[in-house]
Amino acid sequence: MQRKLRFSACLLACFAHLVATGYGAELEGVVATFEEERGAASMRLQAVERFKLRIDIDPGANTESLHLRVKLPITGRNAWPIEDVEVRDSRGEAMIVRRNGIEWHELSIPVPAIPGSYFVQAVEPPGGWPKVSSEKERQIIDPVLGSSLSIARWPQGRKAALSLRFDDSHPTHLSVAIPLLREYGYRGTFMINPGKREPNSRRRSSFEDHQAEWESVARQGDQELANHTAHHRGATSDAEMEAEIEEAAEVIWNLSPEKSKLTALNLGGGTRWETTHTLRHFLQKYHLFDASRNSTGMDDSYGNRVENFRRMLGQHLERGLWFRVHYHYIGENLSTSEANFRSVLDIVKEHEGELWIAGMADIHKYQTERDRSSVTLLGTDEHRFSFRLTCQTDPALYDQPLTMEFAPPRSWPADQVTVTDWEGKPLAIQKAELGGTTLLRFESPPHTAEYAIERTR
Repeated sequence: MQRKLRFSACLLACFAHLVATGYGAELEGVVATFEEERGAASMRLQAVERFKLRIDIDPGANTESLHLRVKLPITGRNAWPIEDVEVRDSRGEAMIVRRNGIEWHELSIPVPAIPGSYFVQAVEPPGGWPKVSSEKERQIIDPVLGSSLSIARWPQGRKAALSLRFDDSHPTHLSVAIPLLREYGYRGTFMINPGKREPNSRRRSSFEDHQAEWESVARQGDQELANHTAHHRGATSDAEMEAEIEEAAEVIWNLSPEKSKLTALNLGGGTRWETTHTLRHFLQKYHLFDASRNSTGMDDSYGNRVENFRRMLGQHLERGLWFRVHYHYIGENLSTSEANFRSVLDIVKEHEGELWIAGMADIHKYQTERDRSSVTLLGTDEHRFSFRLTCQTDPALYDQPLTMEFAPPRSWPADQVTVTDWEGKPLAIQKAELGGTTLLRFESPPHTAEYAIERTR
């Protein structure tokens, strides 16, 4: 029987001295266990502050090292900022932590068989944790003229977003997946392992064997490449993890030199990573975002994938969310049959007027830009509506245009409205009807600037 300690993250801020000790003390939230039965070994868990735990270990009569497993909550009000978590000993020294590539919230911490104290903590990133604007801050309502403006939930007024991800740079991505995506007119995200074949290794590099074809895909620019690490094998040190991520990042940047360097990262299922660093260390250094969570696997072995996709797509459309699915190898007797893949694309086709089908980086950019943006009314009269868009993201990385939706006063004919940017340049406008309301949509770059909307006659 494993010894468990469960700690409620929601209580961290309120109960700085809350303690759980010994055998089976349970509180909701964080879970701490010994990976193996270790006789009389015990632990004591204490809240130091929000997102900081102290774990005191008593090895008892054990002389062999112990492995402490800590599982942090990733959803709900108790969720920890997983990308920022590290472990330090009582001297403040960073400790090696082992994690699975797609389960970064589960920490395996080797500790010596001596009494000691260890701290699991989230380190606030430079500039602080990102602040998300409220829906109220993303809209303006002018009660005098009856006009309004808001930042659209998704581009072009689409109801939800969909990303189709393909892992491991398999040859069938080139021979089957990409041709089919192009046939339907869709953009996919391809997680590549571009590491070169290594000396004295029997492992072949599928990417290297087909490098010219991947270079052609990059030049065409209709599909997105993403970082799946160089060799999909994990790492046993800081330096090795650095090399695995850096090599893949450099290849992708060189293949697409004119594009933003911001790229999706998936460390890979079944891989183990040992590092003293937080995940954010690598994300910031190599312009990455974590794309490993909240994705639905589409391998046929899971069963009923096509109907499951249809059901889940409907749920995401209803709730206005980002639906993420991922594939491995496409073809007969492989992960997903070509027939099932095509059936999913047919379902997407039925709903493409409601969906924004895009690469993971594009969707992440839009979502992040919108989360960190607000609009402010500068002035309004019977002929003019002016506002300021404030966006807190880095424009060098975040370059996905935001869709603005303006409901003009009833006295303004839609064909007599112009929008100009901060330089006085006119912007293209699209007219739409939504629930009996006329909406005028236009795109704004994701940076702080002022705009004017005017009735021309």
